[in-house]
Amino acid sequence: MLYVDGLVTALPAKNKDTYQQLVKDAVPLMRSYGAIQVVHCSDKPTHQNVTQEDYETAKGVVVFSWIIWPSREVRDRGMEKMLSDPRFDDVMNPHSLEGERLELDPSFVPKFH
Repeated sequence: MLYVDGLVTALPAKNKDTYQQLVKDAVPLMRSYGAIQVVHCSDKPTHQNVTQEDYETAKGVVVFSWIIWPSREVRDRGMEKMLSDPRFDDVMNPHSLEGERLELDPSFVPKFH
């Protein structure tokens, strides 16, 4: 049976590209530990006459991500190895992204990896 881990990350819009690069670098490592797929959804403005830039400046960026594993057993082994792998330090605890608490917007756009 498939197993899924989910994570919500809120960060200033100026750090969105940095976060996306961290994820891009981490996806192959996650897969090497058994992950089947990694999915990220980021919020977008839903109000008319509001540009993406205006929205991100005012609200920041919220990303909902999940990792799909083939089973709970594979997830447990893979996650244990990932958490002890120093290459994941900044991905699992991204101090450089200046995270902050933000309210979630109901619209998310999936980006499959």
